[in-house]
Amino acid sequence: MPERTERPDPDALLASLKHDEARLGKGRLRVFMGMCAGVGKTYAMLEAGAKARWEGVDAVIGLVETHGRFETAALVDSLPVIPRRAWRHRGVDLLEMDLDAILARRPKLVLVDELAHTNVEGSRHPKRWQDVEELLDNGIDVFTTVNVQHLESRKESVEAITGIGVRETVPDSILERADQVEVIDISPDELLQRLSEGKVYPGEKAQRAAENFFKPGPLTALREIALRVTAERVDRDLQAFSSVAGGKGAWNTNERIMVAVDHRASGERLIRTARRLAFSLRAPWLAVHVNRGVDLDPKGREQLRRNLALAEELGAEVVTVSDDDLVRGLRRVAAKRDVSQVVLGRPSRGLLGNVLAGGSLLARLAREAGDFDVHVVRLEEERGTPRGTGGRFEATPSQYWVALWLVAGMAALGAPADLVLGYRSVGFLFLLGLLSLSLFTSLGPVLFAASASALVWDFFFIPPRFTFTINSGEDYLMIFAYFLAAVTTGLLTRRVRANQRILEERERRTELLYRLVNAMSGEDADARLGEAARLLEHALGRPCAVFPVGADGKPLPQVSGQSFGLGSKEEAVAEWALRSGKPAGWGTDSLPSGDILFLPLVGPRGGYGVLACRGRKAPLSVEDEALLKEAARELTRALERVDLERSSREADRLRESEALHQALLNSVSHELRTPLTSLLGSAEALLDPATVADTGRRDAHLRAVAEAGERLNRVVENLLDMARLNSGVLAPRPEWNDPGEWVRLTVRGLKSALEGRSVALDIPPEPPLVRFDFRLMEQALANLLLNAAAYTPPGTPVEVSLAVRDGRLRVAVGDRGPGLPAADLERVFEKFYRVPGSPAGGTGLGLHIARSLARAHGGDAYAANREGGGAVFTLELPAEQAPPGPVEEAP
Repeated sequence: MPERTERPDPDALLASLKHDEARLGKGRLRVFMGMCAGVGKTYAMLEAGAKARWEGVDAVIGLVETHGRFETAALVDSLPVIPRRAWRHRGVDLLEMDLDAILARRPKLVLVDELAHTNVEGSRHPKRWQDVEELLDNGIDVFTTVNVQHLESRKESVEAITGIGVRETVPDSILERADQVEVIDISPDELLQRLSEGKVYPGEKAQRAAENFFKPGPLTALREIALRVTAERVDRDLQAFSSVAGGKGAWNTNERIMVAVDHRASGERLIRTARRLAFSLRAPWLAVHVNRGVDLDPKGREQLRRNLALAEELGAEVVTVSDDDLVRGLRRVAAKRDVSQVVLGRPSRGLLGNVLAGGSLLARLAREAGDFDVHVVRLEEERGTPRGTGGRFEATPSQYWVALWLVAGMAALGAPADLVLGYRSVGFLFLLGLLSLSLFTSLGPVLFAASASALVWDFFFIPPRFTFTINSGEDYLMIFAYFLAAVTTGLLTRRVRANQRILEERERRTELLYRLVNAMSGEDADARLGEAARLLEHALGRPCAVFPVGADGKPLPQVSGQSFGLGSKEEAVAEWALRSGKPAGWGTDSLPSGDILFLPLVGPRGGYGVLACRGRKAPLSVEDEALLKEAARELTRALERVDLERSSREADRLRESEALHQALLNSVSHELRTPLTSLLGSAEALLDPATVADTGRRDAHLRAVAEAGERLNRVVENLLDMARLNSGVLAPRPEWNDPGEWVRLTVRGLKSALEGRSVALDIPPEPPLVRFDFRLMEQALANLLLNAAAYTPPGTPVEVSLAVRDGRLRVAVGDRGPGLPAADLERVFEKFYRVPGSPAGGTGLGLHIARSLARAHGGDAYAANREGGGAVFTLELPAEQAPPGPVEEAP
């Protein structure tokens, strides 16, 4: 048989193409990583940057911290530096990387030190790694540095080793995005020598570091973590490249053990042997089961389940693949996972089985896959080995009886055919029967039927009849050709049938996982879990349920839309499975007395619930169990994605709340302080008897008190209105009103607040009645008028026009100020937003409240610039036709 060329893995090839497509137009990231400070990361980064600039690359320094190290400072002078941006935070002047200046400069390469740094409050991004992401997204290459303790996935390990908390972390996704990760490695002794020479920290700081963090034990552990992180990344890259390349075989850069597992009891010894080998080599290992379409009996399924469970318990990664050829299936996994050594049991197949299989298992592995070593383990002879009905020769007695009766039936049909067409035509009838038999039996009954039919044909039909003697050479050749054709056809038909079963199983698995992903994309959590349980029930033919974790960290005992609840004992088993992260209940070695199998849905961020499957009578097949576990992993990923989205929304809300809080303090403090200062000053003046005696001064101070109180009241009213709008408490109570009267009363009430500015009104004589909440819309219009008065020059009136047409009421308030930038026509309605260069005063809430009140009535508010200068703000409300008023009867 010619050696088959391995094609690239389609999934890996598609993932690689998507990755390359996502990288188009993006910058490249190179990370210099070390076990801790002082190993020379920044120095190595500067050297690489200087080399790139010498090669003609436009390289600049975005930010580098020298920490007083002279060698590092000397290298900084070899590269142009983007000046830092000055910030004042809590009375302290700080210098941060100027992201906008780098984006405006657009170099080819920028050097950014200390990737895990937290930016000063008020920066565009909270973290420096987010600045780096923006640079990469804009097509700028980045060199950066990071210590291994700042990686999110290694934070807890580092804290346990050093006993020191890690406050600043970088998500592992940044490292995964990097095109190159370079470990700057020195021995702990050399680093301690550098520390004692003052090359890491100066003076007392170096002494404190030596007493706490910088000790040989922790440094050695951190060094191992850094090297392991890099080795894992290189290993993943190598496996990805091998999967995409295809046909290159395993490169065996690291030891990786694979053991082949089937349904025989001797598989337990194979698994333990592979575990010992992996432990001695400190290598990862896989337990691989190749599903060849064999329909195992219950005893065989149970033994296979125990074998795979043992491998998983001993730390193996269990892999199940489907292939009608054992060697090809093992080769595929070995090539994909870069396996270096394979553990097998001594094959027990006979000579005929080896011939039909194309050679012995060992011979084929040696001939077709020379990329790994093969360990053959001696196994004891087994009696009573579980059997199946789908192997080449494994069959039940009933199948042999069917074969026997089929031969008898074909012989009965051959008698009339012999009379009409001759004895040679009878062979075609037997061949047709064999084709039918091979569709539902294994090769054993087919070979039995082929042999029996050949003998029957010879004895009853080939001359001389009723003897096994054959006189003609043609008949000898014909019966030999018939037997060969029967065996070949039966073998090929069985292989087609086995492949069809494998394809059907793959299709079922893929369809279920696809539908699970779609089911988990809805909004209602209970509905999502109920749909996922229904899909699993339909696929497995057993009651299934998903129980999410409750607020107390325990699985909820009942969820709407699920097919069964949990009793007190079953709740305890489910809680144990969730807490331990291991399957429990029916069919497992943990609390197996119940009739429900519980699979924990546990991810890196914690537990999300348990997947339950009921079924005491018939055990799960290996394929169904693998499908159930894959469904559990998919559900875990979906629930984790939902949890991440919820956490992201909460974080966004917290950031927005913090920003609003700060903006509120900044804007309201002036508006509160100004009238309060006026009130206190006037009150203090009125306590003076001389001021009270002077009527003019007394009246002026009293007017100042009234104006300050009115201004303070407006600020408080705006704050209260904003709070009511955000909470949904403020609901309009519309009534029929005269819009002209509404405008005139609002202007009259603001006479003192407009500070002597006149208002030019353009109101039709008898506008139709409009339905709105008078008090709320009075507040909205007042906010527009006060805003216009702030930008209208003295002596120029504020212009107000009212019109009702096309079923809409529009009130336009115009000023003759500088107008609005085009980008701010919408932003002026945001909370606390003030156009740069606006005069002092105001909270930035008035326009936002005006629009919110208009929209609560089904209307809107918008802004536009006027010809000749100035801006106009328009309130728009729906204007329904007013009902007819009562008609007075004539006396």
